[in-house]
Amino acid sequence: MTAQAGDLLVEQIAPRLRALVPRSVKPVGAEDTEELVQDAIVIGAQMLHRVEQSGKKFTPGNIAYYAVLHMRSGRRSQGSSRTDTMGTGTQLDHRSAVLSFEEEVGYDPELDAPITLGELLASEHEDPAIEAARNVDLELFLATHDYRYGVIIKGIAEGHSLKDTATTQGEWYPGIWALNQRMAEEVREYLGEEAIAESVRTPRWKASIAVDRERTACRAERRRR
Repeated sequence: MTAQAGDLLVEQIAPRLRALVPRSVKPVGAEDTEELVQDAIVIGAQMLHRVEQSGKKFTPGNIAYYAVLHMRSGRRSQGSSRTDTMGTGTQLDHRSAVLSFEEEVGYDPELDAPITLGELLASEHEDPAIEAARNVDLELFLATHDYRYGVIIKGIAEGHSLKDTATTQGEWYPGIWALNQRMAEEVREYLGEEAIAESVRTPRWKASIAVDRERTACRAERRRR
């Protein structure tokens, strides 16, 4: 783009777009007006560059007009896909929609409160990434320490007591108990003092959901009284 075309964009095309876009282009999804104005200016710059290279005649009004048409049809400076789930064109075609997690999707008569989309999507299970990372840490610990630690942990995971594990392995119970105590100390040293507390701490994202549910339940209980 030449300097002359750049001046034209800044002084004549951009002001037109700032005036037209808020009135003519409806935001889709999480878009806002300022974002749409900036997007339209980028599209205008792209069109101006192509027209200038082709040697065709144009006016600032032409560029602004067609830039607004592009925006209204769902085109954006970063793409114009109509198959991308999050694409503006796809949403304008009513083939997908972006909803807030606070969107009400149902009603719980027992709690006498609405059910939000976030509550339906929030998993009650542990984050797989955190679980996998903890398993890796545990595997590294067992690989570099007494092999009998693995036997004790396997017994605990299967619901057996230390006495049962000692009997199964043909070991003396006080020896297994002392080994278990030593393993606990070495785990704290290997993973850090906060490791055990972190493993049972409720994630912040899940805690906020729990607080919302408890608040709703309390409101419902007060209404019943």
